[in-house]
Amino acid sequence: MRSNTTLESVIENLDWQIAPEDGAKPLSLAVQQRRRAWVFPWHRFVWAEGDNSEVQIAFATHLIKISGHGLAALLAALATQRVVLISQPTESEATFREAFAGVNDISVQAFTK
Repeated sequence: MRSNTTLESVIENLDWQIAPEDGAKPLSLAVQQRRRAWVFPWHRFVWAEGDNSEVQIAFATHLIKISGHGLAALLAALATQRVVLISQPTESEATFREAFAGVNDISVQAFTK
């Protein structure tokens, strides 16, 4: 029952979206910064870690760092590989939503050889 509550809070979040459990798993994760976007295939997912204030997501070629608040719910959703979109709100949106779980900043770094 606890995981359903966590997933329900994730579904209602404005900064990330997950696919419904009764459908097929998504093929990719879209990451939207304010001026740039990436799409990462889930079959290249390596690991994710974090806590309420920061989450890191590693794919074979990139490391995504997300800062915010209440991000443990996002981490739980990442474990199911059902997250479809993570988006960075505008600065004013992030400021007004401080009482709710959400994203403040997203950075995407390519791994170098």
